[in-house]
Amino acid sequence: MTAVLEILRDGKWHSFEEIEQKTKTDETQVLQIAEFLKDYNFIIIDATKKKAKIDKNAKEFLTETPTA
Repeated sequence: MTAVLEILRDGKWHSFEEIEQKTKTDETQVLQIAEFLKDYNFIIIDATKKKAKIDKNAKEFLTETPTA
């Protein structure tokens, strides 16, 4: 989940395929993670184009939170 958020942290749209490749995670897991993050308003999903981006408020929160 953290790896997905790191990819989306830039605020741009990213395809699920790109996320799968960068995280070395299969499609099912990426979709499950994306749905979870969407349910808790961390990301926005464009289901038609199969892509996601971070929610504005979540991006602000992550920008204020130092990374390890």
